[in-house]
Formats: sequence, structure tokens, C-alpha cells
Amino acid sequence: MKSILPLLIAMGTATMASAAPLYSSTIDFLDYVFMYQGKENHFPLEVYEAELKKLADHGIKKVYLRVNVCGTTHYPSCVSAQYGWENAFHWNATESSKRLIETYRYYNPCLETIRLGHKYGMEVWAWESLFDDAGVKYGETGVTPEYQGIYDKLDGWALLDPWYLDNMDAFAMRDPKRLISDDEIAEANRKASRLPIASIVLTNAAYRANRPPSRIKSPADLDIMTSKDNRSYVKYEGTFTIHNSVTEDNRNRFEIRGLNITDPYVRLIPKNMPKDEGYTLILSKERGQGEIYNTEGELVDSVWGYAERPENMLNFSFSTPSPSSSVAWDYGTRNVGFKVGLIPNRLMDKYYYGVAEFNVPKAMKHKVDRFIELARYNFDGFMFNTRCHSARNQPEQFGFNPEVLAKFRQRYGHDVQDTPEDLAGLFQLRAEAIAEFFKNCKAQSHGRPIYLSGPMPLEKKDQPGYNNTFGPLPWLYKQYFKDGSIDGVLMIGPNFNNAPFFSDYFTPEITGGKDIKIGVFREMLNCPKDYDIKADIEASTAAGLDEMEFYESLVLGMTPWFGDLLKGNITDWSIEKYHFGWSKWY
Repeated sequence: MKSILPLLIAMGTATMASAAPLYSSTIDFLDYVFMYQGKENHFPLEVYEAELKKLADHGIKKVYLRVNVCGTTHYPSCVSAQYGWENAFHWNATESSKRLIETYRYYNPCLETIRLGHKYGMEVWAWESLFDDAGVKYGETGVTPEYQGIYDKLDGWALLDPWYLDNMDAFAMRDPKRLISDDEIAEANRKASRLPIASIVLTNAAYRANRPPSRIKSPADLDIMTSKDNRSYVKYEGTFTIHNSVTEDNRNRFEIRGLNITDPYVRLIPKNMPKDEGYTLILSKERGQGEIYNTEGELVDSVWGYAERPENMLNFSFSTPSPSSSVAWDYGTRNVGFKVGLIPNRLMDKYYYGVAEFNVPKAMKHKVDRFIELARYNFDGFMFNTRCHSARNQPEQFGFNPEVLAKFRQRYGHDVQDTPEDLAGLFQLRAEAIAEFFKNCKAQSHGRPIYLSGPMPLEKKDQPGYNNTFGPLPWLYKQYFKDGSIDGVLMIGPNFNNAPFFSDYFTPEITGGKDIKIGVFREMLNCPKDYDIKADIEASTAAGLDEMEFYESLVLGMTPWFGDLLKGNITDWSIEKYHFGWSKWY
């Protein structure tokens, strides 16, 4: 690892010269296929090769290939299942999904990315998910008869690793004390339906402070749709008013007043929202950031969901609390909604779908077996990324599997109690099992390096942008380095919903004096227009960082000036002129 210096940036100019970081990018192969507009029924290899060459020409020296689509894989698998297994794919994008499945008949993305990446002088690493074995859940409404069978089998989790169908207890289990009983749900629903809904309030999460003012200014900017059965929706014709405000801690607060809604299902559909201007409102929790009140001003229980297309109910679900930790909704065709009251308990309420509990022996074996299968490919290294599509709210309620509770009792001499100390002890045991997983994978890597796209350490949980997806789970960097299992950490960094630099954390005391590579992860898609990438690169260089990973390669390929930026050829810099975003492709 280079010497990690403090950020010596003043007025955008480095006060000390350092070597530029290695520039890398992540290939989300599915996005290439889904965005392709050619006439072929597959994604042509020659088109893919041209995109890889473009990255190399830009100055990208390393690519990370996302080798999975949540729980399914891009390669033939005997441990999990390749994307498309028994109609397990994106049901709301069937044509694109079938193009991806057909592409596998022409070539293996792993083999070809390795071959072509090496041909153009780039390292090629596997980008594997640490936790993402379930993906996204599709709603029960709008499923066509063709997919009803697989929907029922997967309970709507179209991209679930099929191994979990018979091993659901390998997922992190919810604290049984936190499950709402059927009697409590029935009582909540009785109270919720007693009076009409009069107001709806959305408040941005604390980590989404300082967003631009909402673009929804009046009733003309919003359609409200209601339903008695979550199948047939009609436009709400009553009058209402829109009120925008800002909380004391600079969070947008959006309120709809004057309603008189008696139907149990409600959808909020912004009108004419420009997709290329980001968003201003975000629903972060099913309770707290999304609230409904009745005509007496009482807070009413509700369950929230979201959809991408107002006209399509296929991926809209109120069947369980929203699995996403956050939903940005006032842009493009995104819409959110809620069910008045609560939903009876289902299997998902008991488990953290997508998140394996490594203290469960069969979960550990399955995840290691997946890595062993992946390690048979000639990748130059491996990255475990901690992003998770199925991120849950209240993650501190999960991980109470019998195996974890037994280990807690053995170590501490008593059962887990509702105290911060016991919760910390339980999550410490969970973290130690993750460290053991990394150690097991390193033993199967044939000497190749393993990196972690890592959240901030738990010690920095009070800093803005801390990743709350995993609750009080500590990340045992010191243990990873001592074991020799992790060779580098790409910090989830400061721009666009990412955390600040924490490079100063990796002192010799933490690294054990080992040459640990330290870099940063940057998400380019839809980054705010005030993000100054040039200054960010200068800051990363001055900090002595080893690598900057840009997510994702498709966006970089659409950005003609990006290569000039990395090569230092842009002198007349203007962020208004140079920005990222999707564009029409081919």
C-alpha cells in the first residue's frame, strides 16, 4: 500500500505530488445486453470486444466482471444456477432477458472477458457479491400464466439462488421476538381501516439531507391511484394540496393534505418527471420516511412498495415490507405506494433474503463451493462486493439463527438479551464467521489476490454516509489482514450516496504492516451535476490511493471525454459540459 497521506487538497490543487491511482471499472454484463439495440437475438461478441477495447483506450487498466445476477450466475453452474434457469429472469423485461440467455449459447462471458481483457492489456478480476443471493422481489399482480409457476416456486424472488429453496434457514434469521403475531396484525388492520386516510408524508432519510427541492409542486404534478384489491386502480378524483418543506436537519419533507381515501391500496405517480435530472425524494423506510394519517390525525400502520412503470403492475408489490433500504421515486416513471394496514406473516418476514448467515455450516459450505467453482476460471483476482439488492430495513433484527445463538451462549454464558452489549456480541460472532469465509476462499484462490469493496468500519458509524445496510455488523479489517485473506480494500467513497474517505483508518496497526492496496469506489451513473470528478481524482491521487474503481464500464464507454480526463488532456474543465449519464446506445 502506498503511504496513506491526509487529503492535501486546497482549492482543488494538490500540495504534494503523488502517482496517479490505477484506474479500474466494473462490467455489468447484463446492462450491456439489456441496453443493446441491434437486431440480433444475442449480444454479439464483436460488439462486446469493441467496448472492452474502448475501455483500454480510455486508460482503464483493470476490469471487474460482475459474474452473477444476484443469486444466479453468468456462467454454467453446478452449485447455483445460470441466469434463465427455469424461467428465473427479469419478468418485466422478457425480451432483454431472453437476449441474455441466448447470448450464453454463443459464448461464456467469463471466458471471453478474460481473453479479450488480456488481449487489450487489462487485468480481469471477478466481481462477486458477498450478500446478494436473492435480488429483487416481483409483485404477485400482473404475473402472466407463463411465469406463474416459477413465481409461486420462488415466492416472487425471480433471481434467487435455487439452493436456498431447500435451505431457507441458511439465510440470516429474524429475531423471533420481532415478528408481529397474526393477532397483532389483525388488530392493526382493524384500526387502520376505521377512518379514511387524510394525509401522506414522505421525509428523506438523514443521509439524504441537502437534496434539491422537490419538483412536485402542485396536484397537477401528481396522480394518486387507489384500489380495493391491488389489481384494478382508478384515479383519485378528490381534491388535495401539496406542501413541501425542509426539516431542521435539511431533509426534504413532502406532504399531501386534504385527502379522503377509503380504499386500502394507494399509488403515488409523479407526472412528467425528467429521468436525466436525478431525484429529490427518497423513501428509506416503510415506517418513518413514509407515513399516512387518518382524518383524526392518527398515524396509521402501512406497508410500502414501489414500481418502475405506472402502467405495469408486474413489479409492484405490497405483499411484504419493502425489501429495498431506499427507493428514489420522483424521476422517470418510478412510483411508490402503500397498503393501509399490515400484511399477514410470510416466509420473507422470518429471513433476510439474499444474506447468508456464515455461522450456519451448510451456508458456509455453499458459499465456499460457489467460490471454488468461480476460481476455476483464469481471473487475475477476485472482488467481494457488499452491495445487496435485497437490503432490508432494521438489519439489526436479523442474524438470530440457532447456530449464532448457541455460539453466543457458549462464549458469554447466557442467552442474548435486549441490550446493546449483547447485540454487539452477537454481531461480532457473525462478523467472525465472515472473516472465516474470506479465509476459506483465500485457501482456494490459487494464490491470487482477493479484494473487498468495503463499507466504513463500525468505528465510523456516526459519520455521514455510513452504510446502514448491515446494522451493527463490524467489518474486521484487522483480522482479514492478519489472516492474509484480504489483499485490498476499495472504500465506498464520498460521492453520490457514498461514504467519506476513511483511508486514514488503514494504519500499520490495522494492516499489520502488510502491503494492503487501498482504493475507492465511485458510482458514475446519475451522479449529481455538482460532482467534480476532476477534483476527486486529484484528491485520490494526493491521498496516495492505489486504485479508483468507476462503476460502471457501460457509462464510461458512453462518455467520449473520459479517456482524455484520465490522461490529463482536459485543460478547460467545466462540470456543466462534462457529465455522466445513460444515452441512446447503438
